[in-house]
Amino acid sequence: MSFEIQQNVGLAEFTTFKIGGKACFFVLASDESEVLRALEFAEEKALKMFILGGGSNVLIADEGFDGLVLKIALKGITLSTQDSETVFVTARAGEDWDEFVAFCTEKNLQGFECLSGIPGLVGGTPVQNVGAYGQEVSDTIISVRCFDRNT
Repeated sequence: MSFEIQQNVGLAEFTTFKIGGKACFFVLASDESEVLRALEFAEEKALKMFILGGGSNVLIADEGFDGLVLKIALKGITLSTQDSETVFVTARAGEDWDEFVAFCTEKNLQGFECLSGIPGLVGGTPVQNVGAYGQEVSDTIISVRCFDRNT
């Protein structure tokens, strides 16, 4: 996928409620360099920014968004073994949360199995501290890699 800044993109298709207007500018970022380029574009044009994940906790106004919507679509899950009982799972922000939970469950990895069926993307779960049935994502996450727009 190549980097593209689109104009007047309907946002309804990117939300669970399937309502809302258009984004003046829109970027579907599939890698980190595209995230940086989108943020640079917004800064150069003095645009308001909205970062969109899975669209499950947002309502988009019919008027849309007069700025740049950055849709996070970074994909990838990797496993690394520390010892016979410890496996580290790294998931990128654009991975579907429920599919990530299914992946971990299929690999017999414990810690996320009760968090199935929760909508959204992996990137939003630390912020929301997703939890259900006595499990919380904060009990299992060891580290989060993030981008600081100020520095």
